[in-house]
Amino acid sequence: MYSFSLGNKFNKVFAVIEYSEEKSLNALYEKDIPFIKKLWEKYYDDYTFSIEELKIARDDLMKYMDFEQWENLSDKQIREQINLIYKLTAIVSYGLARDCALYGSGD
Repeated sequence: MYSFSLGNKFNKVFAVIEYSEEKSLNALYEKDIPFIKKLWEKYYDDYTFSIEELKIARDDLMKYMDFEQWENLSDKQIREQINLIYKLTAIVSYGLARDCALYGSGD
């Protein structure tokens, strides 16, 4: 599980990547999405994503929100990956809307 809070580890967690979503995260890692790669590589570490990193992440993730990028939308695993992209986009956007870095912590 990986949790996100605004700014630092002392702030309240507002979002998590559940254990059940890790399979989708791994599949997205294989797509060479830079934010996903960094998230996967830092998954068991504490890491603060800077505002600049979040801006780049939002742009990277937005490319994958277009359904034309995906094949076989009826496939359950593909839908789970799309849902995780949407979730991560919302998490990143929330940090940017608050003009705040995101602190991530894995276990």
